[in-house]
Amino acid sequence: MPKLKSHKVWLATLMVGLTIFLFTTSSWYRLMFPPSLADVRDLAEKSPLVFRGHVIAVSSATTNTEPRANNQFIANIQVDRWYRGSGSAPALLHFAYSGRIAADGHDCIDFRPETYWIVFAKNEGELDPIDDCEGALAVSPLLGPDLGNVDWRAQMEADFLAGLNDPDSEARLASIQRLGGLKLSSSREALHRVIENGDDAGSKWAVYATLRTGDLTVLPLVRQILAKGDRELPEWAIAMELQSITDSSAVPELIAILNSAPGDVTRSRVLITLGEKLRDPRAVPSLAAHLSDPDRSARYDGLDGLKNITHEPPCSLPPEWREQDIEPQIAQCKIWWEQAGKFRNWTRTEKLR
Repeated sequence: MPKLKSHKVWLATLMVGLTIFLFTTSSWYRLMFPPSLADVRDLAEKSPLVFRGHVIAVSSATTNTEPRANNQFIANIQVDRWYRGSGSAPALLHFAYSGRIAADGHDCIDFRPETYWIVFAKNEGELDPIDDCEGALAVSPLLGPDLGNVDWRAQMEADFLAGLNDPDSEARLASIQRLGGLKLSSSREALHRVIENGDDAGSKWAVYATLRTGDLTVLPLVRQILAKGDRELPEWAIAMELQSITDSSAVPELIAILNSAPGDVTRSRVLITLGEKLRDPRAVPSLAAHLSDPDRSARYDGLDGLKNITHEPPCSLPPEWREQDIEPQIAQCKIWWEQAGKFRNWTRTEKLR
């Protein structure tokens, strides 16, 4: 299996892309998350053909002088497993590769010989990945038992679980990440074993993967990990995943994470989860505390959350608000908090207006 691309390079690429996206009115740059964060279930569900196998050979598909024609190739892939749909084995997959990491968000997949992939494909006259960057993910060569005529999710999970025993550390990490992207609760037991017995990188990625399955029991571990920051992977990914939580039982632990995390990403994601998604009154004191956050975005998230939960006019921006209205509204909300808000008993059962 090929070495997976550097997490730091992918994260730097993503941040550059975000900068371009935010500050360019007509951005040509397509924002791409690293493969370690791929949503395997979503990719499979929207793909008519899903299979895994290894590349036997790669040949040029160049037949003309059109732009990018010299980047067109055909990968001859020996199919080891069909998950959705069926086809020939080997399969001839048409693809483009730029030779650069996520170049402008296109042509990212390097189907080199003797590399192993799960491919999300379509067949419209020729077999192609559904996406030129997200249409295939590197996997371990190890396969689980053939489960026969079962749901594709179960078979895919069995194969990813087998990859946890791969002697290659990069392949094991990929298997952890793919299980996270499959988001099955049945994977939790195996992921918890990795958390307990794996190396530092494997344990952290397993925490991320477990969180993606909806298992909130790892939140105390998340708090420990994010207490050291969120600037690199997998910490950044763990922080981002906190915004996906929809279970209000997580509120106490989310508040603890918010109170201990130094990273801007973590604070932002938790503030949004507490104040926009869960809207739980128990979060009000923490949201109010972040009205004085040094990060401007966190101050706004605190204000917005207080508006959503308390409905207090001093914490509510006008309907046609502009950017310059934010800080004065925050100042009014802080006054309300000091004079009235902090004296109320903010419990989940408190009746709000």
